[in-house]
Amino acid sequence: MLPKKARLTAAEVREILKSGRSVRSGALSAKYKTAFHSKAAVVVSIKVAKSAVERNRLRRAAYLALRTSLPKNVHAVFFLHKPVLVPQELNSLCLKLS
Repeated sequence: MLPKKARLTAAEVREILKSGRSVRSGALSAKYKTAFHSKAAVVVSIKVAKSAVERNRLRRAAYLALRTSLPKNVHAVFFLHKPVLVPQELNSLCLKLS
């Protein structure tokens, strides 16, 4: 899990969704903006995983993978489009952000 100070607030997520740039890689996509320090959020739709337990498990796994691969000076919102998370795919998507 990312520390609280490294996670985006709801207001920051709304701002990035409005005016951020997009990038996609396989079953993941992201919207991002440049910033002074790195922060991230992970979104898993109910269409991807029906159960809240499954969505939270996927979200936690993505946050764990982001601990080492989050790029510098970027606020990013990551979207999972399939119910399986591949950490290497998340790492390659993070490389596209920087």
